[in-house]
Amino acid sequence: MTTFYPTADTTVRWPIPPQVYFEQVNEGDDIPAVDFNLTVQRMIMFVGATRNYPGLHHNDRVAQKRGAAPGIFLQNNSCLMLWERVVSDWMGIYGRVRAATFRITEFHLAGDIIHVGGKIKRKWQEKGLNLVEIAMESKTPRRVGMTGTVTVALPSLKYPTTTPMWDRDGNATVVCQ
Repeated sequence: MTTFYPTADTTVRWPIPPQVYFEQVNEGDDIPAVDFNLTVQRMIMFVGATRNYPGLHHNDRVAQKRGAAPGIFLQNNSCLMLWERVVSDWMGIYGRVRAATFRITEFHLAGDIIHVGGKIKRKWQEKGLNLVEIAMESKTPRRVGMTGTVTVALPSLKYPTTTPMWDRDGNATVVCQ
């Protein structure tokens, strides 16, 4: 005889952010910033998630021995993950990240609290897409550690239930939801 045990509800219910539309944004607008506490645990989880195992990112002695930094520091793709989180929370579920550029000027070290935010740099239409370029910045109270841009495609108020997509050549297509 088989015994069935009730299972816990493991559904994660995230609040869906409000949707931002192309017509609602203006050059110079700020996007909401988020502060991230860089604990050693969080940084090691980033290393495991990205499988970037060199000790520079999770071992103080290795980072110091190589002269890279005074301690473990946040890896490049983890910096971009934090930017994507901030941008995704702002633009809503129908927006799409198209491109990102960045320059790291200072290390983000374990124990830092990083303030990640951005400002709308420009907006334009190209190949059927409504594009917005956001000037991004990651900083601690002591220094700016990373600057760059994130370009996103936003839906239009004219077609609020469609998602702009593109093919490999960058031509826009529209997928109905």
